[in-house]
Amino acid sequence: MSQDNTVISVFSSHDAADEAVKELSQNDFDMTKLSIVGKGYHSEEHPVGFYTVSDRIKSWGTTGAFWGGI
Repeated sequence: MSQDNTVISVFSSHDAADEAVKELSQNDFDMTKLSIVGKGYHSEEHPVGFYTVSDRIKSWGTTGAFWGGI
């Protein structure tokens, strides 16, 4: 049986949340498993990174090519 682990954190400022994300990233946390919900987000800010559909296709494409080759 699979067991999912969930952690929820609340930060008082955007800077505190940003610092936590940077720390997770520097400690090899799988950023594809991170979700952030907030308010007052401005598009001129620069997030640490995004996991996009393109990234998913690249990842699945290489896996699919491997299994297809077998």
